[in-house]
Amino acid sequence: MKPGRLYLVATPRAGQREGEFLARVAAALDGGVDTLQLRCKDWEARAYTSLGERVRDLSAAHGVPLWINDRVDVAAACGAHGVHLGQGDLPPAWAR
Repeated sequence: MKPGRLYLVATPRAGQREGEFLARVAAALDGGVDTLQLRCKDWEARAYTSLGERVRDLSAAHGVPLWINDRVDVAAACGAHGVHLGQGDLPPAWAR
């Protein structure tokens, strides 16, 4: 996997319809985003994973890797390429 040149951190807005969010992600991918991170702070695992699966399908259709923000469990459950860990998240050794 080559390093990304255009990295998008996609965060759904409060109250945004899922279809609208996915359309915006698809437009970004069509526009050349080559690395995608899904960021759903404070979401429960089930909802985050469900959206992650849909975003994964979009990213896979464009040949773009998907990273999940903060949540190793969600990344594994939705089949993402990896997880972005912040300072307050699991240590990388534990996440591996």
